Formats: sequence, C-alpha cells, structure tokens
Amino acid sequence: MANVNCYGSLISTRYTTVPCLNTATTEATKDEVFTDSNYVGSAQTVGTFASQQFGNFVLAKAGIIAENDMTWAYIESAGTIKAALPMGSGLAGGGAGLPGPLPYPKQLLPGDSLQVMVNAVSDREASVAVACTSGEYHIFSVTPSGSGEQEFVSILDGQGIGTTLQGRVISHWFALSGNNDAELTSPVYLLDGSGVPTDSVGFSSSGGSVGVNFQPCRANIMLNSRLVFRTDA
Repeated sequence: MANVNCYGSLISTRYTTVPCLNTATTEATKDEVFTDSNYVGSAQTVGTFASQQFGNFVLAKAGIIAENDMTWAYIESAGTIKAALPMGSGLAGGGAGLPGPLPYPKQLLPGDSLQVMVNAVSDREASVAVACTSGEYHIFSVTPSGSGEQEFVSILDGQGIGTTLQGRVISHWFALSGNNDAELTSPVYLLDGSGVPTDSVGFSSSGGSVGVNFQPCRANIMLNSRLVFRTDA
C-alpha cells in the first residue's frame, strides 16, 4: 500500500485552530495524523497540542482531507471515539464545505489523537458516521464482497449498530460509499427487527468534489436494529 497525504484543521468554539498533516499516511490502515509542523513548529498529538497551546479547546468544526479515497476520521480518546469528523477527498478538490460543524462539540484533552482510514481508490470499504442525542459518536463500516445486502459493523468491536448503540437516538449522520458507486442499488437503510426500513441516509462519494458533513435525522436504535445497503456486484 502507498503512503499518501492527509491534512486539515480542527477549530474550536473560540475559533482557535489546530492545523494537521501526515505526508505518509498508510493506505487501508488506521493511522494517526499529527499537528502540521510547518505552522506550529513540531508534529504532536492533536489533543496534547490543543490543550497546551489554547487551554480549554472545545472542538466545534473540523475538515480532514485525504489525497485519495477516505473512509473515516475521528478523535480517539482512551480507545473510544470522542468525535467523528467531517472529511473529504483530494481526488477532485473535495474540500468544498469544510471545515464542517460537529453536532456536539467536544473538549480535546492531552493524549486525544486524530485517527484516519485512508483507502486506495479501488477499495470498496463504505462507512457511516453517527452522532447520538447522548453526545456519543460512532463509526460503522463494511467492505462488500459480491452482491446482496451489506451490513455495517462498528470499527471498534465489529458489532452491529443494534448491539453497539442500543437505546440511543441518532440525531445526525453521514455515509461514504467507498468504491461502490457503480454497484449501489440502495442508499443506507436502518432496519428494524422485521427488516423494515425506519430511516435512511444517502451516500456521498468517497472521492467526490464536496466535503462530507453531518445531516440531521431522528433514528431510534433497538437491539435488533441493523444498518445496511445493497449492491449488485
């Protein structure tokens, strides 16, 4: 796998800014993006820099861009997803609309890191990032193999959305298609235990020209809920 550029910015409620850059982000592997040493003097973990430089840094907007296709970006804190981040692809100037707002601002603390998944243009991994009324964020992904129904699972524990977020209410979400645009036969559906759609979100192309931001919804998650889409190849 190649190493590619990943860059962007994290912006606080007070409009202080953390510039970010990794010029050797590994494709198809979870990788960390540090502060941009060109602007802040050294490459540091984003939460540590933000806390030391600005004190109370409450993340309110973000825009992370990869050189090629992108699957997800989030702030990791003690092994959990503190905040899923708006993002885009540099394939076609995909920074339009970024930085985008977070539904629930989060304070960055020392040790909080920016983690990303940058994928090759041919990779089929699709993803859905969600924000819940509880203030929790999570990310689900799946790499389709062949045709049929594809179910998203947590990038942390591999569980479905019903197990991971039982009892939560999703208030905002977005979806990235991976390299599945020609094979898609549905948007993303949230299904109940009978397989009936109860909510839906459309895909944005992972290599599109516009950045991906959260959009509002009202999706109740039960234990038997599933998050799916379909492909014909």
